[in-house]
Amino acid sequence: MEKTQKTLLKRHRSNQLVLLNFLVLIVFLLSACSQALPGTPVITESSTPLPPTPTLQPPKTLIVCLATEPENLYLYGDSSRAKWSVLEALYDGPIDTNNYQASPVLIRQIPSEDNGGVKLQAAGVSEGDPVADVMGNVVALKKGVRVFPAGCTSAGCAVTWDGETPLELSQMVVQFKLVEGVTWSDGEPLTAKDSVFSYTISADPATKVSKTNLERTQTYKALDTSTVEWVGLPGYLTLNPAAFFWIPLPQHQLNTLTAEQLISDPLTTQSPLGWGAYKIDEWVKGDHIRLVKNPRYVRAAEVLPYFDVLVYRFIPTTPEADLSMVITGECDIMDPGTGLEAQMVSIRKLEEQGKVKSYFGMGPEWEGLNLGVRPASYDDVYNPYEDRQDYFGDVRVRQAIAYCVDREKIQEYVTLSQSDIPRTYLPPNHPYAASISSTYAHDPVLGGQLLEEAGWLDTDGDPATPRVAVDVENVFSDTELRLNYYATESDLHAQVRKIIVDSLGECGIGVTTNYLPVDEMYVSGPQGAIFGRSFDLAELAWSTGRVPPCFLFASTEIPTERNKWLGTQFGGVNITGWANDDYDLACEQALSAGLDEELLRSTNQRMQEILMEELPVLPLFFHVKAMVSRPDLCGLDLDVTARSALRDIERLTLMPGCAAD
Repeated sequence: MEKTQKTLLKRHRSNQLVLLNFLVLIVFLLSACSQALPGTPVITESSTPLPPTPTLQPPKTLIVCLATEPENLYLYGDSSRAKWSVLEALYDGPIDTNNYQASPVLIRQIPSEDNGGVKLQAAGVSEGDPVADVMGNVVALKKGVRVFPAGCTSAGCAVTWDGETPLELSQMVVQFKLVEGVTWSDGEPLTAKDSVFSYTISADPATKVSKTNLERTQTYKALDTSTVEWVGLPGYLTLNPAAFFWIPLPQHQLNTLTAEQLISDPLTTQSPLGWGAYKIDEWVKGDHIRLVKNPRYVRAAEVLPYFDVLVYRFIPTTPEADLSMVITGECDIMDPGTGLEAQMVSIRKLEEQGKVKSYFGMGPEWEGLNLGVRPASYDDVYNPYEDRQDYFGDVRVRQAIAYCVDREKIQEYVTLSQSDIPRTYLPPNHPYAASISSTYAHDPVLGGQLLEEAGWLDTDGDPATPRVAVDVENVFSDTELRLNYYATESDLHAQVRKIIVDSLGECGIGVTTNYLPVDEMYVSGPQGAIFGRSFDLAELAWSTGRVPPCFLFASTEIPTERNKWLGTQFGGVNITGWANDDYDLACEQALSAGLDEELLRSTNQRMQEILMEELPVLPLFFHVKAMVSRPDLCGLDLDVTARSALRDIERLTLMPGCAAD
């Protein structure tokens, strides 16, 4: 037993010795590894340290604040300003508008005869065929229709068809060439077929959009992957062929859906595909729409867009938009739809303090003081015993009103000098705005002289009382020059009314104001005071597009009982009752100018001269639109003729000290 224990102890000590020798060997090897081998660089404390791991930068985010949330984002859904502010980020173009002129984005150029994009061909037609007359109206061809025969593109060579002679008409053929390399945000190529697909959807009866351009189209087809061809209805000529390019829709994604299904499908209403700088990421109803940079954007190589994330926030604007949200960074841009025009004084002060940047634009809407030159009661015969006295029969009275109305004060206090005093009803940047010498600067002395010459005298020597008629043609003697004045209820109209009433009073013209709700202002005749032509003065806003609306003052558009108060074509909008043969002729020539740009320009010049001499309406001011942004935002401008103020959203950047464009 003792021997066995000694043997076990000896073995235990032997194992301890082996373990000790093993540990010594390990220590030796570790020590050897710590020595530098020949040719191996030694890292010391003085060696260059490894570069630090870069800090991940947060995405650059732009926040645009909108007054309303779009109902949907479907191209053929509602056409609200808020919707198009969002779609500008998804759809780059395809054709922008700069100062009333078309500018190519998705297409290589605006087609024209000069660049070969527009050609004319002869189209044979027969009685009953759909054609366009010289005014651009779609009609069935019959005897008496005035048209552009083949080879004719201006009113001077137009003919009235006799119903028998074989007839060929001028027909426009327009080709649109797409920019190369454009893809949808899902990577699929954008092709000419996508535009044709959009055309087909818009033509479907289920798609509730204006069919005006469709009615003037004979064919619209893809010639190849990058070329779309539009062929107009025989006889239809336009100086704006860009209007006949249909905004593409992704055929590869939507071609299994019907036009009716597209109206409500989330693919079109909530997350539509685009080819622009951004794509939809999320839509939180009632709060915001978030978009992210489109990596397949055709201009990505230009490092566009600058911002990685684009957020559209929906903010309350009642009673008015909160400008402090721009200062605090809750909004980088406040869209023009937020109604900032009433806060122009505050905006200017904040800009002077360097806290915001402001943008203002005027038009295309303009406010006019319409004169009831010929009330509807004159249509059969003027009876001074029953009808309103003929206040405006003498043009000198209308001109006196123009001199007496203090438009300079309206410009200064209502538009804060952000609107020019109109020389005509077209804004000064309009391509057909005329150079008018008669500006009617505020001159109550000259206004008074004209009234004196017309027989309206201040018989009591009291300027606070209205003048009276003394030997005024078609006016009873001693009739007071007291006029009724109609306007809609608004703060803007209250400001304008006060200036007009006070300044007319200085000339001895009394004014009685009548405010109407908007719906009553536009009631048709004979019930409505305005469109029933039973007013003296009416303040009303009109708008203009690229082609001036000369029909506003054409005699054919005087609303009467005979035409059921609707005029002959444009809804009976000449509420003044004024008629002038020279003006009517010039307007007819302008509307039937075809492709004669010089005729369109000269006739519009002549019409504006006649209007500002005859003065059935006095243009008061152009409506002002306002937008604000953070002070270091660059690349933003406010073109009121564009579809949206965010037309160039892909080129917006941040740079301290840059001025407003």
